[in-house]
Amino acid sequence: MIHYSFRVLLVEDVTLLARITQQMLKKSFACKYTVVHKTTLAEAIGELNIDEFDVVLLDLNLPDSAEIATLQKVLETAPDIPVIVLTSNQRREIGFETVKSGAQDFLIKGEINFIALDRAIVFAIERHRLQRTVRQLAVIDELTSLYNRRGFNTLHPDILDQVRDSDKRGYLCYFDLDRFKQINDEFGHKKGDEALVEFASNLRSVFRKNALLVRLGGDEFVAMGVEDEPGQVQMARQSLDIVLSVRNRPGASEFTLECSCGIALFDRSGPLTIEELSGRADAALYRDKEGRRRDYSRSHETAEAVK
Repeated sequence: MIHYSFRVLLVEDVTLLARITQQMLKKSFACKYTVVHKTTLAEAIGELNIDEFDVVLLDLNLPDSAEIATLQKVLETAPDIPVIVLTSNQRREIGFETVKSGAQDFLIKGEINFIALDRAIVFAIERHRLQRTVRQLAVIDELTSLYNRRGFNTLHPDILDQVRDSDKRGYLCYFDLDRFKQINDEFGHKKGDEALVEFASNLRSVFRKNALLVRLGGDEFVAMGVEDEPGQVQMARQSLDIVLSVRNRPGASEFTLECSCGIALFDRSGPLTIEELSGRADAALYRDKEGRRRDYSRSHETAEAVK
């Protein structure tokens, strides 16, 4: 009975060995394998860039690459796909080195049968899935499911690199919920958590999917990304204001959900350090929060005077 269906990229330049491997895969009792066979690293990289696979069976010594460098290139191209290295008996020691370098497993050519190959593939895929889950848990905020501070520190360099290598403009937005302590004090921390989750959802609704959305901690949030068109981040900020305005209409909720925002824009001419960008965004956030605080105080005083 077939329980699993997997797509396999087999990278092997010796035709006979490739055929033997494919024949072994056909004997599996539990898995159905769809195999794509390539004989060079360049062909394999091209395939990984245009198609999806569940696992790579990789011979290290190819016409255009050799040893650990072959594995490293595949891992760089497809970090989310588990790799099982195929090595010869004479190079058994390099198999252990590949596992240290990121391969899920290594198999000795000529010493495996279809049962061992089948088991290695299933175990490699499952281990890789669990490892990916653990890595995600380490960078995801448990409450809001946005990235946490560790996730921000891990991923923001990619955005800086994108801007450095293009003519597009990047943005770093800091958000801070207004009077968040008041929500906790008046309605309890459970409602405070609900406010944080709701605001995270609002950020997702107005920013593009490729934006890096982060809860730094407490009621502090970040949105960072690259504009496809100038003014895109300002439009997202305006859309957020509209979403919150509709949400805060009288009688719609027990508490008001509002935020202050500070935006730092940058391009490849600079600045391109996260420290300077954070300083600019934080200063802009402070100015916005102070202005909103003064506006709130004046409106509150006017309301009291009318009473």
